[in-house]
Amino acid sequence: MTPPDGFRHHAEVRVRFAETDAQGVVYHSNFLIYCEVARVEYFRAMHGDSPWRNDRGYETVLAHAACDYRSPARFDERLLIWTRLAKVGTSSLTFEYKICKPDGTLVCDANTVQVAVDKQTRKPTPFPPELAARLRAFETS
Repeated sequence: MTPPDGFRHHAEVRVRFAETDAQGVVYHSNFLIYCEVARVEYFRAMHGDSPWRNDRGYETVLAHAACDYRSPARFDERLLIWTRLAKVGTSSLTFEYKICKPDGTLVCDANTVQVAVDKQTRKPTPFPPELAARLRAFETS
């Protein structure tokens, strides 16, 4: 499949039976789990550097998530979760996702915003400048 415009990275999942509802389609909340799978793989592709590591003075929390459902996905179908980092803010990361079938059928558009918060105060805190630079470089490389 040709990547959607502006997307270079993807992860793949195969729909498990437990992820479907009574109508036999993927239950809506599972798309956010697929986005999480793709985010983890995105950082793994960046050679393991992740804002979710526990050895830092901050944690990364989900501040926003949105999905627009375009077509159904069913048990045992393969899905490609295309991922891009749309914005690197001072203390936030905005990801965009396109979840597609291998034939290019768009199943879901989604976006999430993760915010770095100080472990003690729970208030937003800046990402280290070197991490922000690596994220920008990875997205444009």
